[in-house]
Amino acid sequence: MRENVRITAKDNPAIKHYRRLRDQKKARRTEGLFVIEGLRIVCDALSKTGCVQQVFVTDSAWEKHGDAIEEHMQETGKLLHISDAVGDVMTDTEHTQGVFAVCRIPERRPLADALRASGKYLVLCSLQDPGNMGMILRTADALGVDAILSVGSCELYSPKVVRATMGSVFRVPVYEEGDAAVLLQILHAKGIHSYAAVPASHAVKLTECSFSDGCAVWIGNEGNGLPADVIAACDTAVTIPMRGGPESLNAAMAAGILMWEMMKNGV
Repeated sequence: MRENVRITAKDNPAIKHYRRLRDQKKARRTEGLFVIEGLRIVCDALSKTGCVQQVFVTDSAWEKHGDAIEEHMQETGKLLHISDAVGDVMTDTEHTQGVFAVCRIPERRPLADALRASGKYLVLCSLQDPGNMGMILRTADALGVDAILSVGSCELYSPKVVRATMGSVFRVPVYEEGDAAVLLQILHAKGIHSYAAVPASHAVKLTECSFSDGCAVWIGNEGNGLPADVIAACDTAVTIPMRGGPESLNAAMAAGILMWEMMKNGV
């Protein structure tokens, strides 16, 4: 499958559109689109019917990965071939694989309708590091967490976060809520128990929590943790007992431990 269309101009409208989505959060929000880069994640996206709007492949990438891309392509009209030089202006990485795509941001049901009383959720409150968010999504994907709930955290569909998810962005539902108090009310109305993860000796030890019913574990900002009012409003403060010297763990590491305990009976 080799299309006749080949783009060699760096100012081609399709290339300018891709770069605008790559660089501008407002454009992603307004158009409901985001960009991805890399063979594996593009193939993951292509396996999701209706997710991909456009695929771009450089000449060099087609020679190396053309068969793999063809295997996942369901609609040939989505494919555009580009010169290696055009790929160089599209990339957001130091060493590009030359495979790019524009994808649709999935539409989500209202949060109050999506949550289940028996569900297991992780809440990210003011998390700001894209690498942490991406790693947390990968772990949630691996362990089968029902959804990630994001409050005032970094944008899910920024290229850095999407790349860090390694494709999990297409498998883990993420719901955004701007107000922590509103989210706590929704969780309470659903009968979902909220746990505030804190590095505090007075909190309940993680090993003493059963997580047998529906629950939502709250993870805070990398430097400041959870706000005091959020901790007070949660049903239980929980802590990861540590024997060593550090007072706290990296947010992604802590989230991984908490998710394992939350999900271990079903893994």
